[in-house]
Amino acid sequence: PPCQQDGEPHGKWMICPACDGDGRCVNPNIDAHGITGDEMREDPDFARDYQAGVYDIECAACSGSGKLRESQLANLRAAAEERRTIAAECGDFGSGVSDYRFGY
Repeated sequence: PPCQQDGEPHGKWMICPACDGDGRCVNPNIDAHGITGDEMREDPDFARDYQAGVYDIECAACSGSGKLRESQLANLRAAAEERRTIAAECGDFGSGVSDYRFGY
């Protein structure tokens, strides 16, 4: 049977969709709105640091483990939907608020 806590089944383990199982990802405050190729070319030091992982942090979605239970993915989706709703109410439609890297 699946692991249970407080009588609730948590489902199977899965690879974290935010970090692809690495346990680390780029801080969403750095690139959640996207970074263009032009921006990378304009600041080669930033581009080098970005590609080297200088801006990486522990994945907030999986707490650095690289894996989630199926039930945790549902929680991530709900949190992302809540952030999208709040952002839309504030007129911010283009942000990366639905990015799973922001966690719960």
